[in-house]
Amino acid sequence: MASSAVEAPSRARVALELACERLLALQNEGGWWQGELQTNVTMDAEDMLLREFLGIRTEDETRRSAEWIRSQQRADGTWANFYGGPGELSTTIEAYWALRLAGDAPDAEHMRAAASFIRQSGGLQGARVFTHVWLALFGLWPWEQVPALPPEVVLLPSWVPLNIYDFACWARQTIVALSLVKAHRPSRRLPFDLAELHGSGRAAGGGRAPGGRAAWLARLDRALGAYERRPLPPLRRLALDRAERWIVRRQEADGSWGGIQPPWVYSLMALHLCGYPLEHPVMRRGLEGLEGFMYEDRDDSRGVGAPAGPSRRLEACQSPVWDTALAIIALRDAGVAAEHPALVRAARWLLGEEVRGRGGRSPGRGSSPAAGRSSSQTSTTPTSTTRPRSCWGCAASRALPAKRRSSAPASGWKACRPPAGAGGHSTRRTPASSCASCRFWTSAR
Repeated sequence: MASSAVEAPSRARVALELACERLLALQNEGGWWQGELQTNVTMDAEDMLLREFLGIRTEDETRRSAEWIRSQQRADGTWANFYGGPGELSTTIEAYWALRLAGDAPDAEHMRAAASFIRQSGGLQGARVFTHVWLALFGLWPWEQVPALPPEVVLLPSWVPLNIYDFACWARQTIVALSLVKAHRPSRRLPFDLAELHGSGRAAGGGRAPGGRAAWLARLDRALGAYERRPLPPLRRLALDRAERWIVRRQEADGSWGGIQPPWVYSLMALHLCGYPLEHPVMRRGLEGLEGFMYEDRDDSRGVGAPAGPSRRLEACQSPVWDTALAIIALRDAGVAAEHPALVRAARWLLGEEVRGRGGRSPGRGSSPAAGRSSSQTSTTPTSTTRPRSCWGCAASRALPAKRRSSAPASGWKACRPPAGAGGHSTRRTPASSCASCRFWTSAR
């Protein structure tokens, strides 16, 4: 008994030391950590559909994306939303549809299994709203059955409930872009339909009358739908123009919108529908930026379950600030000294990424600093920078009040953005003079 009681802590200590060594080895020379953000195959399916919509899909890219999608299919023919999760209807619909686009025959065994699950789970009728949007883009679902979202929403002042600034950065950028897409109601034609995926049941909700807040939202949707059918021409023209300019101004230097997939793909489609050619600098930066979020793999080189041979998968977003902050916390909790060079480099990098602007647009960035700041990002980062005894008085004193205010905060960290020097771009740097009194900054310079 005594021997086993001694061995357990010893094994735990060895495991902890090995984990620390591994984590330190994964740090980039610039001071940050960045792991691959693994999501689900809707990212890859929608990338294929985006390229089909814009007329730039190639057979070679499609083949590699399809290899990844097939490799993620579960034994029961479905696709899950997360690793080890159950089959999910909308994810399976989009994966099946992408494989049809890649040339997989609907009577192939893996396709029949997926189609059977889709029909039994409610068919296309039971899919989520975003899947219905994608289906409508290709004439496979009526736009009239997509929730109302008039572009006039961009005109609402900030004091009106449900104005775009009531939503997070990535959400409002998705809303504005999607409202512009929906106003145009495009319908690209495919050489096939998805008739085999129609279920016999009701659409999502089972036909039950909504109650409470849902009933209020249903009435609002009907009212907005009536307006969408007969919008006021001057107001619609103003809204379309405002939404277009709003989107263009918020493109990031790396070509993304919000550094995350949903607003990115809808913004590209929205601007293309507004007449922006693929050669336009905004469109070109957006499409080139997507390649920076694409993992080109061969023989599962990263150990994520990719197939043998070449494949490719899209990363929904990149989050080195989160990864770096959490790595610092983990290493300090594991007993790594605050003055360890790796932690000093990491804290210095984090402080350099602080967004210092108040409202408006931060220099060198395509969006409002207050709009782009992540609440969870700002929560985690000051905690991590205090672990190596860094600028608590500078960074945390600015960030903590930001968590308590609903208006434009003075400071924070932005999520979903690649690190500078890794195909991304940098935020406005914290001036050294503003931190000159901090022992950390003096020692780190």
